[in-house]
Amino acid sequence: MLNIKEVITKIAGIQTYSENLRVFRLKLPEGSGFSFVPGQFVMVSLPGLADANGRKIAKAYSIASSPSQTGIMELCIVGYPTGALSPKLFQKNIGDEVAVTGPYGVFQLKQPVHPGTVFMAGGTGLAPLMGMLRSLYGTGYNEKLWLFYSVGEPRLFLFKEELLGYEKNSNLRFVVSTSNHNTDWLWEKGRVTDTFPRLLQQLQQDGVPNEERQFYICGPPLMVTDTVKMLEQLGFRKENIHKEQW
Repeated sequence: MLNIKEVITKIAGIQTYSENLRVFRLKLPEGSGFSFVPGQFVMVSLPGLADANGRKIAKAYSIASSPSQTGIMELCIVGYPTGALSPKLFQKNIGDEVAVTGPYGVFQLKQPVHPGTVFMAGGTGLAPLMGMLRSLYGTGYNEKLWLFYSVGEPRLFLFKEELLGYEKNSNLRFVVSTSNHNTDWLWEKGRVTDTFPRLLQQLQQDGVPNEERQFYICGPPLMVTDTVKMLEQLGFRKENIHKEQW
């Protein structure tokens, strides 16, 4: 069991996808001993930031990086103008301090990871799944995996080049779609619940029986609920469907 601890990190990089979506790259202090399992999350706070009652303001974010990325933690963060934390966080710059406490959560890969495992994400729900994929590919895993990923609009396509690289070099079958139908888009249209049934026949060609296939799902509550319902209606076993939502 991993020990929960608070560490003060420093912002090492910020990738801006839109005014409301950024990926923060945090540098952990040397010798912090902070460790986690892919799929887990941390509570993020800012030193000195508290509410009107003096209580620390902290929000949960899944870790997108792999444990093998020593000393670095990546978080995908959506900014809300009226939020208690994100507006202050979005004002921070390289070198500023951010506190993380954790790790928390039991959304983790079941071992061994079987060929034909399916990952399904909506928006920033890609973060914990990205940590899982990075961890697998970092150890040389090369069996066929599937990723179904839906974004609200093309500019919100997280980790695009890295994922396309996995598709090209690491036997990942990558299906990305957008629910914004009024856009110039080269990939699929619709949500995960639209693309998965359309490609079900292709999926089944890998020879994995429905009752054995494993699923990992993360995203907004409605996306997760609808996806689980769809999978069960298609005959996949509930105990093989692992989910995380916020």
